[in-house]
Amino acid sequence: MTTTPTTTQPEPVQHHWIMTVQTANGMQGTYDGPVDVVPGVHTRTSSFAAVREILAEQMGTERFTVLFFALEPDAL
Repeated sequence: MTTTPTTTQPEPVQHHWIMTVQTANGMQGTYDGPVDVVPGVHTRTSSFAAVREILAEQMGTERFTVLFFALEPDAL
């Protein structure tokens, strides 16, 4: 009898993000919040895209330029 190895996905790690954006009419804002990142699955690029999507939903528009972005594990 052979057994098939099971692969388990790592647990998500909560990260804290900060993003400063500017709209076409010159309005600027800095926002922050948590996002769960799964090591080995998500990349910095995919996490940036997820955060940008979160912010677009909060702002009600996707039309903004990102001026600053930081993403770090939410741990001391």
